[in-house]
Amino acid sequence: MESGLSQAFQEEFICIICRSYFTDPVTISCGHSFCRACLHLSWEDSLLPVQCPTCREPCQQKDFRTSIVLKNLVSIARQASLMKYLSSEENKCVIHKEIKGIFCMENRIYLCQLCSDSHEHRGHRHCPIEAAAEDQMERLLKQMESIWNKIHQNEENLEAEKRMISLWKNCLILREQKKRAEYRTYYPDLSEQEEEDIECIKEEGNYYLEKLMESEAMIVQKGKELTDMYQELMAMSQEPYVVLLQDFDDVFRRSESIQLIKPMAMKPELYVRALSGLD
Repeated sequence: MESGLSQAFQEEFICIICRSYFTDPVTISCGHSFCRACLHLSWEDSLLPVQCPTCREPCQQKDFRTSIVLKNLVSIARQASLMKYLSSEENKCVIHKEIKGIFCMENRIYLCQLCSDSHEHRGHRHCPIEAAAEDQMERLLKQMESIWNKIHQNEENLEAEKRMISLWKNCLILREQKKRAEYRTYYPDLSEQEEEDIECIKEEGNYYLEKLMESEAMIVQKGKELTDMYQELMAMSQEPYVVLLQDFDDVFRRSESIQLIKPMAMKPELYVRALSGLD
């Protein structure tokens, strides 16, 4: 009975989307709770109102505050699972037969109290495993938020680049029309010179157009890189604390190294004036 009750209690901490413990849980308007990251990905391309993944009730917002009580309860459950793992005989210190309840920040390993006081580890930074796990989880959540914000900034950059490409194309068409009108009005007999000027406009215009399209492609690729990293961080957040403590630093460093690509700072009207044959 007690085991069944415990199992039912544990199930309340499971997100129905990822089937793992809640990570940064939020409770939406209908009362159902999910990982924030799961909702981000589930609703990413959806317009308001969105639907609850459980009951399909419409929801008029996408951003919610963290459910602090649920987050704390999940943390307790995660810590209990961690201590159960560390308390097993096969995971105790092979030298002192003690529970390895200390985390060595330098070596990224678990130590018992006696090992942490040894000469080998005495000068290292140590932390109780529960505190170290909570600290890593908070770092992970902040990094996920940072990457998510970069994803949206990258989308804005992509839209800006698309607008610039469209503006650039229209500007080149208008400049060509203007140049032809000038020739018809002032130099009707210089058709050969007219075509040379038009060709110059097209060549130089296409040069900058290619640059813009290359920039657009790079921003698209950056979006894929950011999304992949967000999903990798999300997967890491669903791992048991014992995995998170040992494997997070590499993922964290790689996620921090991702930098956004800014749209090309171009003003078509200024560049076009500089094209030969327009003055």
